[in-house]
Amino acid sequence: MENKNRKLFGNAWMHRTLIVLLKKVNIRYVYGFMEVFVIPVAMLFSPGARFAYQYFRKRRGQGCLKALLSTYRNHCLFGQTVIDKFAMYAGREFEIHSKGQDYYYQHLKKDQPIVMLHAHIGCSEIAGYNLRQSKPCNVLVYGGEKKEFMEYRKNQFAQMGFKLIPVGTGEMDIMDIVDCLDRGEALSVYADRFSNPKKVIHSKIHGFKVNLSRGPFSLAVNRGVDVYMVSAMKMKDGSYDGRITFLDYDKTLPHREQRQQLADLYTAEIEKILSDYPLQWFNYFDIWVDE
Repeated sequence: MENKNRKLFGNAWMHRTLIVLLKKVNIRYVYGFMEVFVIPVAMLFSPGARFAYQYFRKRRGQGCLKALLSTYRNHCLFGQTVIDKFAMYAGREFEIHSKGQDYYYQHLKKDQPIVMLHAHIGCSEIAGYNLRQSKPCNVLVYGGEKKEFMEYRKNQFAQMGFKLIPVGTGEMDIMDIVDCLDRGEALSVYADRFSNPKKVIHSKIHGFKVNLSRGPFSLAVNRGVDVYMVSAMKMKDGSYDGRITFLDYDKTLPHREQRQQLADLYTAEIEKILSDYPLQWFNYFDIWVDE
């Protein structure tokens, strides 16, 4: 589930202005302004910069200066993916080089639910815009975002047959999630953050123990649902590398072992992606377990 700390920076006026600007201005100029005038200030005051620095320093084993540079470049890439998201709202299309779509589409033809797991890597939302959903898809999003931003997302997703299920505000009924699976629909959810420390499952990333949200894994296992990992990483030419990976866990095992196996497959895929795109994990949240 998305955490409330994921809330997008800025007010409604800023969001509307950015969308209008991206309709008229070359997106690279917007990137440049952001990287020079916004990112340095954000790094001074954002707790996310501290988490990113600690990730590169402690988990990737980088020296102080290299970890600081990696943190800056990480924030620049994150800013670019956010701008790309608003550029889509402004009507821009991005080229996506997708892998694993054919097998995924075969599964969609079945009268069975599917869970699509994401991590805060690259921009999974862009991957979603490239998917042709032949069955209804429900996307869990943080419900505390600005009203105007939620409307943009809702309208964009609706055009593709995606329905938003707001979470994290205390007003969401868990039955909305359960019902969509019972109807044989698809559920899209992030699993690399958690909101309740008592409802986590452990795995490892880069050899270090991490806390993951147990809910998405439990939902899939309890109903024997097929699970995919869906990601889209930004490439140097501005296009995206979309990956759809089937997480083939053993459904004959006891449920507890199934959950663990699925979580381990999920983190293994995260590691694989980060080996190719080490600067694109934007999970500014403390998931690490210090032993």
